[in-house]
Amino acid sequence: MWLLVPLGNPGEAYTTTRHNLGRLMLMRWMQTHCPAPRVARRLRTGTIYQLEPPFQALVPGTYMNLSGLACAEAAASHDPARMILLCDDKDLPLGQGRFRRTGSDGGHNGLKSVFAELQRQDLARLRLGIGPFQRPLVDFVLGEWTEAEWDLIDAMDAPFARFMQLLQETADLGALAGTVNPASFWQPAKDVAPGD
Repeated sequence: MWLLVPLGNPGEAYTTTRHNLGRLMLMRWMQTHCPAPRVARRLRTGTIYQLEPPFQALVPGTYMNLSGLACAEAAASHDPARMILLCDDKDLPLGQGRFRRTGSDGGHNGLKSVFAELQRQDLARLRLGIGPFQRPLVDFVLGEWTEAEWDLIDAMDAPFARFMQLLQETADLGALAGTVNPASFWQPAKDVAPGD
């Protein structure tokens, strides 16, 4: 079982902000693949939902900079090696994604909290681009998507679904980065003209 952890801030006020892109992409995927998830377990700091096998989702109930509290609580019954963090990345262009099995937090406060609480950085994460970012950074990540940005988010649905399919089919994360990280993976499918 993979435990997906979409990082973000709780509440409707943050649903369409850039910092919540990980949650947004998972929610959009669920509309097609798991429209009625059931609560598997309620934690003090979040909720675990049962999605289609082999997925569960841990949604922290805390603000982003305390995301690690829910991960630490869930780690009592879930192997952190089976956690997949879904988060935004200011240094990647919107529409691109990068899968990593380890590495630094890159200045992301949600990742920083998770790494601190679990005392490890070898946690798989799919970083979803929201760049190019503007300063002040706090205003940018907590700002809402523009109309043009929504078009790019729509184009991410198919690649994100492909990522989820690959994750569903693998027992080992080793080869996933090589497939997912090329820019071509995140390009929207183009219609093929007659005769091509």
